[in-house]
Amino acid sequence: MNRGTMLQAERAARVIPTTMSKRGVRPLFTDWLLTESDGCAWLFGVLDLRRVKKLEDYTRPNLLDHLSTALQGMPVFLSNSNGLRYAVLLNDPPKLPGKIDFPGVERGQVRLGRRAGGGEVRLPWDRMKHALVAGMTGAGKSSFLRLLVYQAIGDGCSLMLADRDDVTFPMLADHPALLAPIAQTPDEMHALIVRGLGECDARAAQYAQVDGFPDDLGEYNTLAQEQGAPVLPRLIVVLDEFNSAAASTGGANGSLATAAAELAWRGRKFGVHLIFAAQDFTKGIVGRVRDQMDAVICFKVKSAAVARNVGCEEAAKVPAQRPGLAITDRWGAMQAYYLDKRELIAAGTRPGPALSEREAALIKAALRDGDGCMTLGFLKEAGLGQRDARRLLEDWRARGWLEKDATRNNAHVVTRKLRDLLTNRQT
Repeated sequence: MNRGTMLQAERAARVIPTTMSKRGVRPLFTDWLLTESDGCAWLFGVLDLRRVKKLEDYTRPNLLDHLSTALQGMPVFLSNSNGLRYAVLLNDPPKLPGKIDFPGVERGQVRLGRRAGGGEVRLPWDRMKHALVAGMTGAGKSSFLRLLVYQAIGDGCSLMLADRDDVTFPMLADHPALLAPIAQTPDEMHALIVRGLGECDARAAQYAQVDGFPDDLGEYNTLAQEQGAPVLPRLIVVLDEFNSAAASTGGANGSLATAAAELAWRGRKFGVHLIFAAQDFTKGIVGRVRDQMDAVICFKVKSAAVARNVGCEEAAKVPAQRPGLAITDRWGAMQAYYLDKRELIAAGTRPGPALSEREAALIKAALRDGDGCMTLGFLKEAGLGQRDARRLLEDWRARGWLEKDATRNNAHVVTRKLRDLLTNRQT
């Protein structure tokens, strides 16, 4: 960290408490943290939540504007990934490219895009949970939703989709991953959500059939494999144009919004991931689901009010000529990966998850050199680290791609299901 950045941080740590006091807000900071990531220098002011009596005083948008003005235009954000902090960007971040091609599906991961400086934004599916996606026509929202669904198909997930204008997912109308027809009206979207709640009930019954009282889908699938019970795929539910559908069915307290909020909090335990998407989000409807969101991704929106409603104020400043550029509440600015629509059209003709080149090579090597056995030692020799090798074995076992063979010291061996996938891929 150079001396200029250190001086900027010291100045910000003085100015912020002074400005807050002038605005009638007590500066209850416990610590100041200076970090550097992807070419960006950040100062975090950590608030003592035990002493904060009225949280709204510390999170109101005009306070952030006053702090930024006092710092001569330095951006100031709220960060709630670990408590509540004020985040000050101390330098101009590296510029993001206007387009970044999607690098490919990685099993167990959802890959979203890249931050300024080149760092990838990615999460394991089991940590993404639910997301809110906002963006006006042409800003990149629909393309981003296709990116998520493409990876879900590649990862063997089940799907439930709502596409009111039938323009985002028409190529998937007959895909076998769908648990229900694509919803195109508010009533159909409501029925889709109710179907999702029914899936939670069914999965609760499945959980009760295994010993061990599983807390989540990953634990259930591990126990199910050991006890000979059926494994369950993740379920990705995409509700496009959710705000307008909710508004037409009673608003924030209507039947659709209420059912969606219930599915959001119930679905976490059962491997159900919701993506709420819309061009516009009103404050009341966002309020029903906002606390359940693990990530907010906001592309260019039509007004500052919409950006404020979803908690990404800077999104109102995104240039209209920068599709794919988003502001997030977890990773700052991000350029979402670009996926050619033809890739999803091709996925619409495939019956299930596709194998990557690397996965296909591993399977061929195991069949050729190990009589179908896939062990930790084999995977490590193939270049995987210990953690990645264990994760692959657990994941493939949960999919029914590997099974333990008692005649070979319970070694993991390739199943007929995986052999068929490999054969279909080669064909």
